[in-house]
Amino acid sequence: MLSSITSDLKKSINKAGIGSQIQAYQICEYWTSTISDIFSKEVAEKSQAIKYKNGTLTVAVLSSVFAQEFKFKEEEIKKEINKKVRYDAVRKIRFEL
Repeated sequence: MLSSITSDLKKSINKAGIGSQIQAYQICEYWTSTISDIFSKEVAEKSQAIKYKNGTLTVAVLSSVFAQEFKFKEEEIKKEINKKVRYDAVRKIRFEL
């Protein structure tokens, strides 16, 4: 029964054409929890995922120092976000000041 509802919901989302927007929203939301897990909540508050498109997650950061720290851990961050999404959605992270 539950799998039927889940299947119907996925079909409705895809039919409405909003599947990619929901995916982008989820990935942006996973940024904050992932950064909180890897660094800390205080560090996570210094950044904001603003866009996901075609495998690239764009993140606004407060300073170049944070961008550099995140860049050092980029592979780990991508791995953790993709684990939460359950497939390799994020292939690149772009940082903006």
